[in-house]
Amino acid sequence: MKTIYKTAKESLKETANEVKQVFKDDKPLVRMVINDEVDSLSKNYNLSEYQRNLLSNYGCKLHPKN
Repeated sequence: MKTIYKTAKESLKETANEVKQVFKDDKPLVRMVINDEVDSLSKNYNLSEYQRNLLSNYGCKLHPKN
């Protein structure tokens, strides 16, 4: 059985991959979408503060490189 955090993490990865494909040249937009998705998933899944921090750190790893 998957935990809520793992489900949120997989959803974030899928969103990041999609937005990176659609907006390849707009890195600030990709970062914004990933950060907004972290916030949205944290609220929708009612994640603990610790899980929110983990998801936020994971989101930073998904940001496009310069």
